[in-house]
Amino acid sequence: MLYAALILFAAAICAADQFTKHLAAQTLVGRTVVLVPGWLQLEYVTNDGMALSMLRGARWLFVALTAAYLVLVVWAVAKGHVKKKPELWCIAAVTGGALGNFIDRIVSGRVVDMICIPWFSTFNVADLFITFGVIVFVLYILLCDREFLSDGKEAPHDRDA
Repeated sequence: MLYAALILFAAAICAADQFTKHLAAQTLVGRTVVLVPGWLQLEYVTNDGMALSMLRGARWLFVALTAAYLVLVVWAVAKGHVKKKPELWCIAAVTGGALGNFIDRIVSGRVVDMICIPWFSTFNVADLFITFGVIVFVLYILLCDREFLSDGKEAPHDRDA
């Protein structure tokens, strides 16, 4: 039941991402909607790179990396390397976002972005879930699950002579 919920969560993120990108394409092309002056606005932008437009034009690199990520996630979950609920929910969030951007890259080679923080960057729903999924995952591991990073070997104990 948990895995079905995780799949639905990832699918819902992907669907929300694709829906908001469709809405942006229909309503925001050529205009900007200011929500909080200087802090938050909506505008239609396409990006053929990654975050902050890095690696522009590397469409197939991103497609290959996303495909490799998806294979790795399925393998890690199937093998039981990731089994704690908080970690699984974080991975589902990242996966849903990755799928949303993956669809854009396959279909058009460009990701649609529409949420703009003028002094920072413009991004989309997928990017939000990828970013927050990774941040929460890392914080959870560092603060709550240090075992995740261990190699499974116990430190040797001092023995009295």
